[in-house]
Amino acid sequence: MDFNAEVQCLQRGVAVRDELLCELVEILRNNEPGLKCVLQSIYSLLQDNLLCSTQLVHKVISAVIFDSQEETSDRRRLLARALVCVQLQVRRIPADDGALMLHDLLVSASVGVHPYAGQILEHLFSDFVRVLGAGCFLRLLDATRTILLSKEPQDRKSSYFLISKIQIMCEIGGEHSEALLNCLQCSAQQWIAFAVIVADLEEQDPNLVGGTLETQLPQLQLMSSDFGERWLAWLRTICIRLLQEDRVQVLRKTLEYFLSHLSVEHLCRLGLLPEFLMATNRSQLFDPEDDNCLNGEQVKHFVAKGNVELLMEALVVVSWENVPLLIWILSLNSKQVKSVPKELVIKLCLNVKAIDNNVLRTGAQDHVIMIFKDTIDCFSLRDYIVCVESFVNKKNAYEEHCRLQDKIDNCTDFEEHIDCFNQRSFDIYIFFYSIIGHIIGDFQSSLLSKMGTLPKHKHGFLRFVFITKKEELFTEFYRKFYNVDTSLLQRGRSLEEIQVHLLDRLDCQTDEETCFLKARCVDLFTLNLDSWGQLEELNLDPLKLIEQGTYDSILALARLLESHQKRVTDETILPALISRLEFSSHIDHVVHYAYRNLTEEEFESFITNLIVQKKYVCLPLGKQSISLYLKLLLHGEPTTGKERIEAAYAYNILNIVDSSAGIRSHTIWHLHNFSSDEMKSKVFKELLRINGKLSMEHPQYTENSAVHRQKMRIASALITLRDYCDDPISLETLLLPSDQLGINIMHEFLVGYCVENIDWALDALPNLEPRQQESYLSIAHIFIFKNLEKLNGENKLSEMFLILVQFTMESTRSTRILAELILSNLAVECEKESICIPLMVLIVAALGKKFHELPRLLLTELIRKYDSSSHILYITNVAFDEIDVHFATYIEYRKIRDAFSERKLALSAEVAPSQNRSEGLILPPTEANNSGKAAGQKLILVASFHGREIDFPALRSTCEKFGFISLVVAEESHLKETSSGNLSIVKVKSENLVEFILAKQAEGYKTVSSKGSAGIPKFDHFEFPKKCILVLGHEKQGIPIKVTAVLDYVVEIPQFVSLDTNFGASLLIWEFFKQHCA
Repeated sequence: MDFNAEVQCLQRGVAVRDELLCELVEILRNNEPGLKCVLQSIYSLLQDNLLCSTQLVHKVISAVIFDSQEETSDRRRLLARALVCVQLQVRRIPADDGALMLHDLLVSASVGVHPYAGQILEHLFSDFVRVLGAGCFLRLLDATRTILLSKEPQDRKSSYFLISKIQIMCEIGGEHSEALLNCLQCSAQQWIAFAVIVADLEEQDPNLVGGTLETQLPQLQLMSSDFGERWLAWLRTICIRLLQEDRVQVLRKTLEYFLSHLSVEHLCRLGLLPEFLMATNRSQLFDPEDDNCLNGEQVKHFVAKGNVELLMEALVVVSWENVPLLIWILSLNSKQVKSVPKELVIKLCLNVKAIDNNVLRTGAQDHVIMIFKDTIDCFSLRDYIVCVESFVNKKNAYEEHCRLQDKIDNCTDFEEHIDCFNQRSFDIYIFFYSIIGHIIGDFQSSLLSKMGTLPKHKHGFLRFVFITKKEELFTEFYRKFYNVDTSLLQRGRSLEEIQVHLLDRLDCQTDEETCFLKARCVDLFTLNLDSWGQLEELNLDPLKLIEQGTYDSILALARLLESHQKRVTDETILPALISRLEFSSHIDHVVHYAYRNLTEEEFESFITNLIVQKKYVCLPLGKQSISLYLKLLLHGEPTTGKERIEAAYAYNILNIVDSSAGIRSHTIWHLHNFSSDEMKSKVFKELLRINGKLSMEHPQYTENSAVHRQKMRIASALITLRDYCDDPISLETLLLPSDQLGINIMHEFLVGYCVENIDWALDALPNLEPRQQESYLSIAHIFIFKNLEKLNGENKLSEMFLILVQFTMESTRSTRILAELILSNLAVECEKESICIPLMVLIVAALGKKFHELPRLLLTELIRKYDSSSHILYITNVAFDEIDVHFATYIEYRKIRDAFSERKLALSAEVAPSQNRSEGLILPPTEANNSGKAAGQKLILVASFHGREIDFPALRSTCEKFGFISLVVAEESHLKETSSGNLSIVKVKSENLVEFILAKQAEGYKTVSSKGSAGIPKFDHFEFPKKCILVLGHEKQGIPIKVTAVLDYVVEIPQFVSLDTNFGASLLIWEFFKQHCA
């Protein structure tokens, strides 16, 4: 009886204790330090096999998990402790109670979007499977799929862990494997491929991820038509994850597979067509300067396989970037779109109108009009006007007047369509052609003829647009219908008189109509002016006319200004006109005025401002200053980002040369054709001086840097002006081995062409470095080729050939090959010119006639070409915005261009420093290696996440030498669990590692791990605790989230090091001993 009473008393005490703890938990719900202490107490009780009530554990879980909807690192640590307590409790209570507790946790983690779902699932995965069995698989899988799509990195990391666990279960086989695959509705092979892709998506090297996608995507069998609903959901999940990938290289690999293997119908069946199109909506994917970019042919191949109407329905609702939209539009052809409804065509036109790059928008408009010709021809007049207004901007030329005229002529109910014509119609159909001077009399006559059949109250907005037309047809219309005094439409009448009369006669109904008619009156008035001087005579302010009229007024004033012989007193007129003129031919009117009336310095400033405003500049025919020529020859800053991709696409696909390159090309053309020989010679010398200064100030520079581009432009201009080199060229700054290879080649051409002899080059050749030898050989080649007959007449060829022969026996392969090819090339030329030299016969017999795609060999072909510089720019693989003609012009030299790129890569490899990664754990050789344990320190190393990639014998040796007390490894490690000497090797199951760490933290240890990301303390600035657990992450998968949650500190190791686990561990250990060694 005494024993029973004692038991009852003890039970009452336990109940009171648990009740008090429950109340304490309730009080401390929002006090994380307090909750931590309570959890530590519960953990200690459970460790000592003292049972806690299920109510207490539920109360703790409620406080830690369900009361917090905001994720914090402190709350994650609390949750990790709480979940350890749950694991211990489940082991000690009846199985049904434990299953119920785990089921509740699983439900909480899988319903909705819980901030800690990933941590719960990862920590308790083994318990869910062990206790709940196959009955939990569906819910567990659904929850895993949900967190895989989470935007939170921690949740995604947990999903990767869970997927890898499921993969292992599927590979092992047995009941659980079969049940899992039934729940997934897929084969083991499909799930393994899925898991491999998911795991490698976290790989930081995009090239490795790309390799995985190439091999594993086919294993998913996306083209199959026999998917279960659950496997279809998983496929959608992984595909969405791939299509939302931020890394362009990885996304490109996915899209390449989709474009080549799937169709529109496949994507619709997977429910992925909108996501797929959105994934392609990134300009970087189609960057022409990237050799691996997606291209239009791949998109065309995809479009050709599927239902174009389905594609267009999804395409027109995307908010497109410019380049991707244009690529999709260009992938369509007229046969594919015959049955597309007009509503889709108009929606597509609205997408085209939204393209904010004028060049790309024009390209898209032209293609849409071409492929939808049959559909557009069937449009009614109203539908056609709606379509055109949906995609034509004021800055784009409307060139379909014949089609519009046909629709007007064939319209039997024009009265019902006249409301379609408004100010927008004027901007599109009439405005553009009035400003460029085209005659569209037939179209306008048809329009006026239709209006003549209607009563005047039905004329609508069209009654205003022909005010400026002088032909009898139009003046008669205004006399007949509106009783207009047409003499007012002639020259010499006042603006105010015109406005008052026309406002009275044309009966404006709205403010918009009144404003437009007033503006057209201003147009009429300015078009009637004979000279700029009349403005002064009539005391009119040109700026007011510019503000009040339409573009017709602005253009009329620009034309008047061009012929004005005096300088205008108002300095604001020129910038006012320039800011409003849209076309280069119109800007020319103002440029010609400025050239005649401004000083040289003012004109240079004026042209510079035009360039800043990105207005195209054509210099007037006549003398210009050296400083202006130089400024324009060196003009141009490279664009970046989307703007650059769009410009590159316009160049590569639409053949539109970059505006800066166009300005430089026009300038050199102008200099070459409209300046004196003396001016050309001066510019040549000044360019040489600038190049020398750049070489002195920037002896080293990177490819495509500002210095490189300046040198490129200088060399290009020098080559074009090479015939105006009056003085001997200074070689000090032209033959520098530090220059980029392309610059070297351009300078070689210039020097070889301009020098009077090459004795200096042939004498210097034997003592030069290999790269300089190649330059001097190239110069000799050009000089000999250019002066072949002269040198033969002077009997110098044999001597020069003999010198060159020596270099066919050089130890450097590139020098030897170049010398052989030069001799072979010269032998062919000698034979062509009937020059017979005995030595050359021997050379041909020994070397044969050789042909090779070396850029330097082409230089001799360019000696007599005016555009030599453009050829050399092409073969030296310059950026598109450094060349003034399209690459297609030189397509015959494509192999030479490719050879140049390969040679440049080879040179880069020759000078690149070696980057050796560590093998094993290699620590600096100091006394610490053999000093044993440092004073007062206790160090444990956790390496349980590693397999073959880490050298465990070296790791064990390091731990022994540095006085570690424990080395923690995975249970499956080949190391034996021992406790010899000072080092204990401890094996811990992965699911028990958190419990192990918490127990050590209770003894006063602090845990430290590392990451490669910034924003955390750097490892060499961090003060390591003396009682320390160093946790090494897996090279690819890092540290599981449940372990991350209990870490005390995370330090940064540089990204390039963190990829190497062995070396990263070495750095952490070494830094610890630097701080704590006695």
